[in-house]
Amino acid sequence: MICSYCGTEGLEDICSFCGANLNIKRPKLKEFVVLEDVEKPFNELSYFHTYDLLVLLRLVRKERTKAYDLMLTLKKAAKSPQIDEVM
Repeated sequence: MICSYCGTEGLEDICSFCGANLNIKRPKLKEFVVLEDVEKPFNELSYFHTYDLLVLLRLVRKERTKAYDLMLTLKKAAKSPQIDEVM
């Protein structure tokens, strides 16, 4: 058996080089990842492929940036001078 993590050959159950368990099935890529997947517990996220986790992280960071920009806009609006409605 060949280790799918480091490529070491001639192994049975556990890789002698990296210590990976070779009997565990590796996760497959999903068709799509949505932002709601963030709410899943760690046990379910551990079955996600690494690429899917990276895409999910990108989505979360994009949402965090939107929230931060909105907060800055609200802060600026509070400091700007008010224009009288009569004018």
